[in-house]
Amino acid sequence: MLFSHDIFAAQVTGGVSRCMIELMRALDGVGYRPWQSFTGTNDNALLAEERKADWFDRHVVGHASRGGRRSALGTLANERQLRRIVSGSGTRVVHRTYHPIVDLLPSRTTVVETVHDLWDMVARDEAGPRATLRRRMKRKALERADSIICVSQSTLNYLGDTLPTLVSRAVVIPHGTRRISDRPVAIDRPRPFFLFVGKRDRYKNFSILIPALRGLPQDADLICFGGGAFSNEEQEALAQAGLSDRVRQLGGNDDVLAGYYEAACALLYPSKHEGFGLPLLEAMMHGCPVVAAPLTSLPEVGGTAALYADADDADAWTDHMRALMEDGDMRTRMIAAGHVRGERFSWVGTAQRHVALYEDLAS
Repeated sequence: MLFSHDIFAAQVTGGVSRCMIELMRALDGVGYRPWQSFTGTNDNALLAEERKADWFDRHVVGHASRGGRRSALGTLANERQLRRIVSGSGTRVVHRTYHPIVDLLPSRTTVVETVHDLWDMVARDEAGPRATLRRRMKRKALERADSIICVSQSTLNYLGDTLPTLVSRAVVIPHGTRRISDRPVAIDRPRPFFLFVGKRDRYKNFSILIPALRGLPQDADLICFGGGAFSNEEQEALAQAGLSDRVRQLGGNDDVLAGYYEAACALLYPSKHEGFGLPLLEAMMHGCPVVAAPLTSLPEVGGTAALYADADDADAWTDHMRALMEDGDMRTRMIAAGHVRGERFSWVGTAQRHVALYEDLAS
């Protein structure tokens, strides 16, 4: 079985890259050996952090750090090398780490595709040439696949709504989770703060947190971790709300992120569409309460260990935020429930279910 290069060549960092690396690490950890990963020429920072790990040398082939911008020619070169590896080896199954822009695999190859979400297939406001290309690329990849892994029941339901003929090939295998760092950086900020992690545009619904924060006392801040610097539009919205000095964007490695999880009043996750929602579990594993929107996969992941607020109701978010600042007993209960919830999602279990699928397909 061979993992493809696709997500590592496309992302510098990101949730899909993290999940595929976690799966590879777990496969090695459960003793499953007949697999390799062709990572190709890439700029992936998360993969670079794994270079010293034992599993990397045992399983990774064709790895080269590009040190430059991604290009169409680079994508084609990676795909050609993938084809050569598959054609010249005993590879039975290729697990695509993301939907390929171009597919040069021999037609006899058995292919597994993971569906992390189907936002671009269902969103009414996803228009334009790039959105059309993404939908076409995803549809073509899923139609080509012999087996489709959906990371949640919600994602499988969306697959049934959008591409019903493919449901018979699909299986639900949720992601696992773990503590992202054993060495969290100590965070010392003068005021209590809430945390928002990752991208803020489109369905991530970050804008609802601006009026929600205005409803809190002046001594509460909002930290946006990752997702890039604030856009001009975001800066203007924060300035108009009088929040420019209470909302900050920053970044860092997993040790820093873990420190912010452990110091935050709560993780705020108002997203309107998720295929899974891994930050919910990461926060819980680091003792951080979670407030999320009750939509798509988020209740499936958070269960009763999270609080939920209407994605369009700023007052509901303010109420939960205020309660977590003022009610110490409530916070303690949520932290305990979060640890229990996180333990239900193990990468070992996820890896074992993947092994069963690979062996079934290979036979």
